[in-house]
Amino acid sequence: MKKTSAFLLAGALLLTGCSSRSVSQSPSESTGTPESTETAERKEDVVLTLALAYCDDNGFVNGTGRSPLELIDRFNAEDNGVHIEIKSFWDGRDESGQAVGMTDEIQKQIDFQVTQELINKDTIDIVGTFSFGNGAKFEIFKRKGGFVDLYKFMEDDPEVNRDTLNPHILGLCERDGKLYSMPTYYSVHTMIGESQYVGTTRNWTIDEFIDRWNVMPEGSMVNHTVTAEDIWYDVLRANDTAFIDYRNCEVHFDHPDFRKMLEFCKGFTSNMGQKQDDDINYQRPNLVEQYTIRGYNNAIYEDIDYARNTVDYPHLRDGKLTLVGFPSSDRSGAFISGVGMGGLAIRANISEEKQEAAWKFIREFYREEYQLEKFAYADEYTNYENGKPAKYWNFLNGFPINNAARRQTAERFMSGYYDNENFELSVGREPLEVLSENRIDQADCDYIDEYINSVDRWEYSDIDRELFWIVEEEVLAYLMGGQDIDKTIDLIQNRASIWISEQA
Repeated sequence: MKKTSAFLLAGALLLTGCSSRSVSQSPSESTGTPESTETAERKEDVVLTLALAYCDDNGFVNGTGRSPLELIDRFNAEDNGVHIEIKSFWDGRDESGQAVGMTDEIQKQIDFQVTQELINKDTIDIVGTFSFGNGAKFEIFKRKGGFVDLYKFMEDDPEVNRDTLNPHILGLCERDGKLYSMPTYYSVHTMIGESQYVGTTRNWTIDEFIDRWNVMPEGSMVNHTVTAEDIWYDVLRANDTAFIDYRNCEVHFDHPDFRKMLEFCKGFTSNMGQKQDDDINYQRPNLVEQYTIRGYNNAIYEDIDYARNTVDYPHLRDGKLTLVGFPSSDRSGAFISGVGMGGLAIRANISEEKQEAAWKFIREFYREEYQLEKFAYADEYTNYENGKPAKYWNFLNGFPINNAARRQTAERFMSGYYDNENFELSVGREPLEVLSENRIDQADCDYIDEYINSVDRWEYSDIDRELFWIVEEEVLAYLMGGQDIDKTIDLIQNRASIWISEQA
């Protein structure tokens, strides 16, 4: 893993990239020339700073997958008395100007800088999971009361309030009845399997998961693999948060179910700590696989049979497939992930005027028009094989948290609005034979709504990165044969207990 010295980073991290949208000196400060009309007018606005851990040359923001800068530009162009500036803490380059990935060293330095400014300075007004290299740091500030309760702004807002937003998602985001942040969109991560293998009951326990595996046909796979590390990474690691109690600052990795998870993985061949992403075999029987529900279209499973060159579209509600979730002792199963902008929060220790101005801005992300606009976009092109116009829909984020926007996406799926045009699945240039129609109805939408409302666990990746690596280091050492199960559990429990107690 690449390391970069803290000395070199200190001068490189506090960058203000993202083009003209960043915090910068005014012309009068930098050149001594008279202020422009635009600068003079801006003095009448309430100026707010949005913190971004990372913003590259194209304006794409760490952890969001999409850029918020278009909305910021539109908002700033309006005569609304508020102006948003961006403070980016990294531009995706090293000290020599070369584009690089975010190393642990860079991430820690970003988090240190953002934390210091939130604690000691008044230079940041709006933050989110995207403001940190490690989004879990955002959760720490939330737990310590660093943000404003958004419900107080919703009371008098006719468009963005408890009635217009998904109540289940709001409830999962609450802390002691207060709402400090909420995602713009959300998706559900779960596991899916053929009912003949996994049964028809949702949300199995770890014992049931193991029992089902023990009666699978010879040569079967778990998530299309039989490698210990792959099964740990993709099937069982999601349950780490079940053994972490952030509220009481305790960990319980000495729980019997954690031992069962590790011992199950140990029964497979180790790849010496590495995943084998190219080791996927779709021909052998498979117990379960990961399944992400990003929209109502995922009520239909795309079942491609490469051996027969066919594609089928079974409906989840028909019973051929079961959403069993990730195996966990409390049957919590699946988890919900905040996507899009992830979470937006207003800093608590700023003036009431700034808080009101901040809400005027962030509410724009939750309005029906914006949420529907950013749910999907169509690539329109010419099909090179037949020369005809073609369209392919890309679904960007997940379900809109705005109820009206979400219902509108359902109606569009059912009406065929989101259908691809002049596009067909193929292997090479050989098109697949389609065995059933790929179209949802209201019953499919109701099935998905009911399933999502049954999920009450938030995204596992919110686990603090340092704690995550403590667990990962010891688990991989065990899977590679470097230590026995007792030593592994003792080390994880002791190291994690020390770490979490320091966070109190």
